[in-house]
Amino acid sequence: MTAYKALSTEKTGLNIPPGTLLKMKIEGIDIPIKIQASLVGMVKNEYILITHPTPLATTKPKLYAGNGIIAQYQDGSDICVFGVKIIDAIMKPIRVVVLEYPDKIIRRKIRSES
Repeated sequence: MTAYKALSTEKTGLNIPPGTLLKMKIEGIDIPIKIQASLVGMVKNEYILITHPTPLATTKPKLYAGNGIIAQYQDGSDICVFGVKIIDAIMKPIRVVVLEYPDKIIRRKIRSES
């Protein structure tokens, strides 16, 4: 049985270094494609900045304020998942997406092959 831990981010914050690859599911995209973005930065308890998710043609129409995103990344031997809403998608001068800062993060140990 896999153990899950739901951790509050209010005091500890997210411990994700810039450049971390995020695998994503975007609300309204139901086709089985690989959607990825990289973490650009964040302000604790305020917002997260990510690169524009790829593939661009598929994700661009769904990047609007209030739409939901579920992001997943690997932290050592844990898989971490959080769900947030989009605040804004900026196209110029650079393509970045501003996300809400998550209230909690779910961590799960990666099963080791025995």
